[in-house]
Amino acid sequence: MRERLYRRPEWGRGVQPRDERPQVNRSLVVGLVGSVMLVVFGALIGGRPLTFLSAEGLLLVLGGTLCSTLVQFSARDIRAAIRAARGALFERQESPHDRIQALLRLSRRVKESGVLVLEDEAARSADPFLRLGLELTVDGQSPENISKILQTEMRSSNEQAWRSVQVFETMGNFAPAMGLIGTLIGLIQMLGSLQDAATIGPAMSLALVATLYGSVSANLFFFPLAGKLRVIAQEREQTKDITAEGLLSIAKLESPIMLEQRLQSFVTCASNQ
Repeated sequence: MRERLYRRPEWGRGVQPRDERPQVNRSLVVGLVGSVMLVVFGALIGGRPLTFLSAEGLLLVLGGTLCSTLVQFSARDIRAAIRAARGALFERQESPHDRIQALLRLSRRVKESGVLVLEDEAARSADPFLRLGLELTVDGQSPENISKILQTEMRSSNEQAWRSVQVFETMGNFAPAMGLIGTLIGLIQMLGSLQDAATIGPAMSLALVATLYGSVSANLFFFPLAGKLRVIAQEREQTKDITAEGLLSIAKLESPIMLEQRLQSFVTCASNQ
């Protein structure tokens, strides 16, 4: 077996094909930008938008949310979640239907020209999981070994994907709490300086702005990103199941007709759930 098969693929960092570039997820961009613009518009209606700016409140909410999340997750998990969010914005996602069609084409090519045609397909593949499966198949590994290796990779990548979802959900839960803490700090400062009328306004501003920052960051950023990553994780998990099943069928040199019927059952079961 060639040594390269033991190198673990870097999930989400596959080499893009020369004729394809990552596309921006328009729905994600429109949703995030639109929600931010609505909040900004609401701040501009009153004619004093600068009253909504508070470096202290922003530092307290975002810094406190990050530090609280670090208690539950490691810095590596947070970096992985940020990479996953960036990937959701820019990476091109192949649908399960597209993967089924690609596997059927590969199955027909193997039937016509032999298993060695998969080596060129592996070199051009942008998906590390598919590339690994193709390399294993070309190297003549048994279906049992291919299944075992692919299942291990699937389990590891799926765990990391769902952990990234949990990171943003946790940040969404902590952000309003940190905003409430900022509100309490502002109220305490205000009550402690009632004799000085000049300090009441800034203290009250910090109290209310911190609550606003916590609510906005949670409901416009953290929770929507967690939901988006959850959908992507579910689609990728289904695509990996289809890929593993298709590669095992190709390794066994099964009929493309049988392969199509088997893979279509994955999409049918997912739509019925």
